[in-house]
Amino acid sequence: MKSSPELRMTIFDVQRFSVHDGPGIRTTAFLKGCLLRCVWCQNPEGLKFGTGDPMHSSKVREVTPAALAEELLADRVFFETSGGGVTFSGGEPLAQAEGLVETARILRSQGIHVAVETSLEVPLERLQRVLDEVDLVLADLKVADPEDHKKWTGRGNERILGNFQALAKYSAKHGHPQIVVRTPLVPGHTATKANLTKLREFLASWGPVSWELLDFNPLAKAKYRALGRSDYPFDHLSTGLTHEERCQLNEAAGLIESPPKETSTS
Repeated sequence: MKSSPELRMTIFDVQRFSVHDGPGIRTTAFLKGCLLRCVWCQNPEGLKFGTGDPMHSSKVREVTPAALAEELLADRVFFETSGGGVTFSGGEPLAQAEGLVETARILRSQGIHVAVETSLEVPLERLQRVLDEVDLVLADLKVADPEDHKKWTGRGNERILGNFQALAKYSAKHGHPQIVVRTPLVPGHTATKANLTKLREFLASWGPVSWELLDFNPLAKAKYRALGRSDYPFDHLSTGLTHEERCQLNEAAGLIESPPKETSTS
């Protein structure tokens, strides 16, 4: 299918040699615009829709799906030798579903593995539009409690959880796309036993699900300063969780078994 010459996508970065956005070596295209306002956002320069942000102004650009696909295909030798591919991230890439679909079709027609990282905070029809065009969905489920979700992201999680259910049903019925759930471990926010236990209970309704807990990286503070923002709440953090804390959270998520408790004998 040929890309519509009128369709434009807004991207704010293309990152090569990514190894944390799906299998193998990947090139990640960051699509601009997101409805959430997570207090821990790692890409604040990608929140606003359009091209008017001061941050990364030289990287923000409008591009057709055909032109973006051509740029991404330049890295195919790395994909082929590593089992990698292309990942669409953001921002929220599903907010630009039409352009994403056209780009993904071109890539997959060339045998390129396509992944999308999404918060699922989009209308259901945008999610449905892309499901047959991608190989992997990296679904970011951050906060289980709806009130906490609204407090820390600016929106409730009802639509997100509903979209995840639709995604899981589609994948079970059609055998694709693969789903990997990812939760960032943000100290004092998502990185609590209560939150992970609730997410675990929700995911248990959908059978075995691949779930990754991601270490939180507080280094985004430089981006906030460049945007003239002084509201980044994690300036004081220089390291992530301790090994003991991480083990406790893994246990709450059911990703490792609890160690046997010592018992005294008389």
